[in-house]
Amino acid sequence: MGRYFGTDGIRGLAGEKLTAQIAYRVGRYLGAYQHHKQTIVIGMDTRLSSPMLSSALISGITSAGSDVVLLCVVTTPMVSFCMTHFPFSFGVMISASHNPYFDNGIKVFNARGEKLEASIEHDIERFIDQETDHFDHKTNQEIGRVFNEPMTYVDAYVDFLLSLTKGNFSRLKLCVDASHGSASYIAQRVFDRLGCTVDLHFASPNGVNINDHCGATHMQTIAELVQKGTYDLGLSFDGDADRMLAVTPHGRIIDGDALLYLHAKYTLPSYPELQRHVVLTKMSNLGLKKQLTRLNTPFIEVDVGDKYVQAALKEHQLVLGGEQSGHVIFLDILNTGDGLISALKLLQILVDQQQDVTSLLGDFVAYPQVLKNVIVQNKRAVFDHPEYKPLLASIEQQLGEDGRILVRASGTEPLIRVMVEAKHLADCHTYVEQVVSWIHETLTY
Repeated sequence: MGRYFGTDGIRGLAGEKLTAQIAYRVGRYLGAYQHHKQTIVIGMDTRLSSPMLSSALISGITSAGSDVVLLCVVTTPMVSFCMTHFPFSFGVMISASHNPYFDNGIKVFNARGEKLEASIEHDIERFIDQETDHFDHKTNQEIGRVFNEPMTYVDAYVDFLLSLTKGNFSRLKLCVDASHGSASYIAQRVFDRLGCTVDLHFASPNGVNINDHCGATHMQTIAELVQKGTYDLGLSFDGDADRMLAVTPHGRIIDGDALLYLHAKYTLPSYPELQRHVVLTKMSNLGLKKQLTRLNTPFIEVDVGDKYVQAALKEHQLVLGGEQSGHVIFLDILNTGDGLISALKLLQILVDQQQDVTSLLGDFVAYPQVLKNVIVQNKRAVFDHPEYKPLLASIEQQLGEDGRILVRASGTEPLIRVMVEAKHLADCHTYVEQVVSWIHETLTY
């Protein structure tokens, strides 16, 4: 990770860590890239600070002589879609995904709809920190233009999503949580056109309520709503709708691991044998790995982060991969995770199999897993401490083959994440608390 870019773009407290000045400099760099006129598409989520950062980006881009197509509030994957279906040089999404409203972020996509290359991120970081700006400030007719015509691209995106489905979806009744985020303006439209009956919740963004006790990071909210009604499925999106988690009629949470299991069992068999591998992350549940082995479905394990999943899919020419958190990537459809695509693909399984989701999940049993976050000032100090490796080795020995421990630094927040997986929930809690207590007792804050 660099000075500004983390695992998912630039992210931090809006107005402090992520300022309008930084957004302006990012815009200046992209607008002047390789000294050619660019056309750059910009989308944003519903945070209070998103228009501020968008305005700064636009100023930077147009002052460098490049044009902007402003999409206003859209989903992150829609920006990726625009990159592969329209002639844009870069795509920028202003969002901090699942973070609280006071954080924000800048995600940049290349012309292939992929997260920006590390080499360009490093160049942008150097440019942000330079005292001088060596790019020309354009004047007269060379100043860039701004085109504000979002519905042209929203219509194309919705048509694209619906082209992925086939069959009759009218029997399905859905409970949908839009997290007061990007899905607020598009989910109802997609599911209505699909023919489903939809009850949409948390779709009234006011700038400060995005992800506030709703959405994919607060699954108990939709679980309770679903159990109060007569729904076939609950769907919950995060703030920028690049991921989705679901809920059965009885309130069982269908996380990214369960989604990957369903697709490995019911979707991948239609692909050539060489593409029937699944890309997982180190956080993926042991229960998923055991089920994939039972299905004779090979898997590849990568570091946590959807950018690593995407890179492995591309390298090995595969189609399916994802994270427990709900990022699921269908690389033959789009170069990034898309919560709406994930939702539609899940609904397609229900229609094709003509079974309820509880029955379809019957064979999938996840191991108990406990995850705890620890706020730290120096993440590196945890891993460099001489007691760290012996502590983990001792716990790993006690867990054996039916359990594991994973300690990692957050790529976007000042956190150490401690996760333990075991056959028994009590063991998970015991070992997590052992590591968390060691961090608190050993490090000076």
